[in-house]
Amino acid sequence: MSATVETISFKSNRGRQVQRKERRQKNLSHKYPIRAARLLALAHDIQHRIDTGEFHDYADVARHHNLTRARLTQIMNLLLLAPDIQDEILHMESEVGREPISARDLRRVLVSLEWGEQRRVWLTLQSAHSRQDS
Repeated sequence: MSATVETISFKSNRGRQVQRKERRQKNLSHKYPIRAARLLALAHDIQHRIDTGEFHDYADVARHHNLTRARLTQIMNLLLLAPDIQDEILHMESEVGREPISARDLRRVLVSLEWGEQRRVWLTLQSAHSRQDS
């Protein structure tokens, strides 16, 4: 009877683990537009598509995007922000998981439709968030 010996070799995962960790760190440090900026851009796109006749009204848009009409109204209300605030929001970026301003925060700015009052609330909101980051 002959005995055969079979050897099993294992590859170390250490190299792949290091590569995955490096990729993850690189992706985490990459900056992306904040969610509020993406929602504001969506609001502008939806308004353009309504103006061109692609959609008839907000209810049609809500059905197409699988949103409630209430949520769509919240998104579209971002268009009521002062133009300079909209511009700032559209240019804001952050790392993953580190949103400086949320859409909920912006609803506090939208309590008043007067742009001067919006700017005042916007400045206080920004200063409050900058103090939290420090």
